[in-house]
Amino acid sequence: MPFKICDFAPSDLSATVQLLESLRLQPDSAPVDIADFIANMNGGATAVVALAGGNVVGVASARVAGDRAWTQVVAISPQWRKQGVGSALARRLEERLLHQGVRKISALLTAGQVGEQALRNRGFVANPSMMLYEKFLSLEPSDIRTIDKWGGQILDADLWSKAAGMEREKALIDGRIVAPLSDPTLAERIGLRPPATVMMFGPPGTGKTTFARAVAGRLGWPFVELLPSKLSSTDGTLANELREALAELGQLDHVVIFIDEFDEIAPARESRPASVGVVNQLLKSIPDLRQRPGKLLICATNFVGAIDPAVMRPGRFDLLVGIGPPDTAALTALWERAIGSMQLGPGVSALELAGQCSGFTPGDIDLAAQRAAADAFARARGGAGGKAGLAAVVTREDLASAVQRTKASITPAMQNAFQTEVANFERV
Repeated sequence: MPFKICDFAPSDLSATVQLLESLRLQPDSAPVDIADFIANMNGGATAVVALAGGNVVGVASARVAGDRAWTQVVAISPQWRKQGVGSALARRLEERLLHQGVRKISALLTAGQVGEQALRNRGFVANPSMMLYEKFLSLEPSDIRTIDKWGGQILDADLWSKAAGMEREKALIDGRIVAPLSDPTLAERIGLRPPATVMMFGPPGTGKTTFARAVAGRLGWPFVELLPSKLSSTDGTLANELREALAELGQLDHVVIFIDEFDEIAPARESRPASVGVVNQLLKSIPDLRQRPGKLLICATNFVGAIDPAVMRPGRFDLLVGIGPPDTAALTALWERAIGSMQLGPGVSALELAGQCSGFTPGDIDLAAQRAAADAFARARGGAGGKAGLAAVVTREDLASAVQRTKASITPAMQNAFQTEVANFERV
């Protein structure tokens, strides 16, 4: 049964108190003054809870004083420990505190107490003499206001693992983008300029957005996606919106700015004369952004050949990276993840499934896997005239049928066109 993390609601108080009461006799759970906890919650303390099946299985709370917060409670039901609940609670609590202007979070724990490993996972540093856990948050309140204005997020490093397989792309992005930006001192000593602008191109659904988000998570930088559809529709105002967004975001110490469907913003001017104002603004804004260290602009497109050539020249985009269809290794990894939580019948092989899925994107595989699970679910419940109570397993036949019913998003023609684009455009 999965858990989810939610902001504490008044209706959670009774269940949270029951959880704290149940933990009083646990040797690794410090006793909590429940009356004090209730008083603090009534007094405006910040708290988040972990819910599973409608039950509270974890809670974390903190009191805020100015730009500092003290963690009061980190409590997790014994059967839910070592499953990532503590780290997830700490992550959500940090997000809440950031938006309240907190710069420093402290937590006083005894060695081995529940929550200690979660704090370590979140980057807290212990004072060995006192076991005082502290973490300085990297963003000023003014930074948070800018990030919120443009719909930004603080992402986690574990997004990298969601790009299952894709080893060529991951090695390229890690070596040419993440590593130089993570270690600018070494890069400067060697003479390598960390990239400031990157274009990712390739067929739709291949993971360009996932990679952009994963880069931000690996770097620990805020991620802001500028959606063309959310900017003004008139070219003159769109140019102004882009100028304002890039100028304001450029004032942050660190940020990853992502623009998808870049061909819609900066098409070749001769093919769409109305775009001249936007393209000209980009030609001014991109060089300015490139001069500011700690900024990374990632753009993505399905149609790299449609973008105005002036925008694509070296000196404006440092790297042009092709993100292609998943190969067999990537498809196998995607299938392993898709069926990893299923009850499977005999003979199911992720490698065999991968061999049947040329041209499938991660979304296609997820769709096929869920179709197979839906068939098994209906069969177990006796749907479509069947007999209820049959084994609730996803069979090899379920998966093969689902794959046959799922159309590959990337056709052979699209794959051939992508290889041509890599030869003509990729610059790494």
